[in-house]
Amino acid sequence: MYHAHRTKRPDSNNSLVAKNSVGLPLMLSKQKGKRHFMSVALPNSIKVGLSMMLLAMASGAYSRESQMLPLADSSWQVTDPQTLDLPNLRGQGLSFAEQYQNKMLGEWSLQNINGRVRMEHDPWVQETIKDMTWRLNAQARQQAPLGVVIIDNPSINAFAAPGGVIGINTGTILSASSMDELASVVAHEVAHISQRHYESGADERKKALLMQLGGMLAAIAASAVDGDAAAAVMMGSQTASMNSSMAFSRSNEREADRVGMQIMTQAGYDPRAMPRFFATMNQQSQLNQVENQFLPSFVRSHPLSNERLSESQSRAQQYPTLSLSQQQRHQALFDLLYWRVQATGKHASEVTLTTAAKNSLGAKLALMHWYGEQQRFTDANKVLAEINALSSTQRQSLEPLLSITHSQLLSEQGKWQQTVDVLESQQRLYPERRDLRLYLAEALTNSNQPIKAQALLKPLTEQQPSDRYAWQSLQLANEKLAKTTTSPQLANIATINALRYRSYDQLWNGRYESALTSLTQAKQLTENLQTTDQANSARPLLANINAELKAIKTAQDFKP
Repeated sequence: MYHAHRTKRPDSNNSLVAKNSVGLPLMLSKQKGKRHFMSVALPNSIKVGLSMMLLAMASGAYSRESQMLPLADSSWQVTDPQTLDLPNLRGQGLSFAEQYQNKMLGEWSLQNINGRVRMEHDPWVQETIKDMTWRLNAQARQQAPLGVVIIDNPSINAFAAPGGVIGINTGTILSASSMDELASVVAHEVAHISQRHYESGADERKKALLMQLGGMLAAIAASAVDGDAAAAVMMGSQTASMNSSMAFSRSNEREADRVGMQIMTQAGYDPRAMPRFFATMNQQSQLNQVENQFLPSFVRSHPLSNERLSESQSRAQQYPTLSLSQQQRHQALFDLLYWRVQATGKHASEVTLTTAAKNSLGAKLALMHWYGEQQRFTDANKVLAEINALSSTQRQSLEPLLSITHSQLLSEQGKWQQTVDVLESQQRLYPERRDLRLYLAEALTNSNQPIKAQALLKPLTEQQPSDRYAWQSLQLANEKLAKTTTSPQLANIATINALRYRSYDQLWNGRYESALTSLTQAKQLTENLQTTDQANSARPLLANINAELKAIKTAQDFKP
C-alpha cells in the first residue's frame, strides 16, 4: 500500500542495484509496491541564507521610488452578484514571451515546493481538492491550473503563484467546517490569479513579486522545521514586498474577496461560507498571538482586518439565501475528506476515530483505514462488515472511497489480486479518476501485470507532467517488468524507461543533478543498444532522452 507520507525515494539508499543484460546498474526498490517521498528538512544555514538573500533584494528595492497600485475598485459593493468582474483581455493580453515566463515561473515554483516541504500525497484527497479547484477555476479562467499542491502543515494557509499554481495546507481543511468554507479559500486564490494581481504592473512591482514569491517558498520550507525562522523569512520578504507596493494591498484583497465570492457562487457553493471562514481565521490568528506562537497563516500573507471581515459579511448578504438541503449538499463529501485527512496525516487517535465513527461514516472509513495500517485486520474487517450492512444507497454514497479503503486493507495483507478485483469494478465506473488509476496500477504491478499498469499511468503523465506519484508508479512498473520478463529485449527497454521515469520524479522535486544523472545512465544504455538487433528501437528512444536532457537543463538554468 502507498502511504500518504513517504520518507525515502525509490532511488535512495533503500534500493537494490541490479544489472540488466547490457551490464549497467539499475536501481531497484527493495520494498515491493512501496514508493517514498522525502520531506526535506531545511538546515539553519540555508534558512539564514534565504533570509539574507531576501534582505539583500529588499535593500535594492528600497533604493527606488515605490509605485502605488491603482485601486481596482473603489467600492466593494456588488451591483450584480451573478456577473463576474474579470479583466478585460482586449489590449491587456499577455504576450507569448510573458506566457512562457509565467509557465516557467509556475514550474519553478512547483519544483521548489515539492523539494522543500512535506506533502499530503493521498490520491483520493488530491482528487477531491483538485476537482473542487478546477471547478472554481473554470468560472474565471480558460487555462487549467498548472498544479494543485496540498501541504501537510497544521496552520491555516493557502497560496497561489504565477502560472496557475495553487496550494493549500491540510490545516485549512481541518479548520473548515464545510466544503463551502474550503471553496471560499480556494476561490480567493483563483481570483488573485484571474485578476492578475501577480502579473500586471510596472517592472518594479514585478521584481518585488519575485521577492515575495521567494520569501513565500522559503517560509513554507522553514515552517516545517522552525517556526521562528519561518517568521523571520516571511516578515522580511513581506516588508520588502510592501515597500515595493507588491504585497497584496487592501484593494487586491477586497477584489479577490469580491471576485472569489462570485466564483464560488457560480460554481455552486454557498457565498456565506467566506465570512464564516474569515471569522475562523481571525479567531485562530488571535489565539496564536495570545500563545506567542507563529504559524505561517493565510492571515499573514492576506491581511485580514475587521473592516474586510465586515465587508465580506455585508457582501454575502446580497446573495440569495440557500435552502437547508442546498447548504448541506456538499456535507457528505466534506465528512469523508475531513476524516480521510485525519487518518492519512495521522492526526487522530483510535479513541477519536472510534468515538466519531458512531455518528460519521467518514470517520468509520478512516477507522477502518487506521486499523489496516496497524495490521489489526480483524478489527478492520468488523468495521467493513458494519459498512456492508448499510443500505445500498448509503454504501454508494461512500464510493469510490469505500472501495479504495477496502483495497488498501487487502493490499496491507498482500492480497494483490483481490485488490485488483475490488478496484477494477470502480475504475470501469469512473475511468477518468486519477486516484483509482494510481491505486489499481499499484495492485497490477504487484500482481505481476506491469504492462497493464503502464497503460493506466501514461495518460496521467500526459495530462499532468508534474505528477510525481504517476512517475514513481511508472518507474516501479518498469522495474518489475525488467526483473520478471523472459525477454532480454523487453528487459533492456524497461530498464531504460525506469531510469527515464525516475528522472521526471527528480526533476519535479527540484533535484536537477540527480535527474541528469538518471538520464545519462539511460542514454548510455540506449547507445549500447544501437550496436544490437534493437537498433531500430534505440534511435527514437535516444531522441526522446536527448530532448529530456535539454528540458532538465533548461529548468536547472531558469532563474526567476
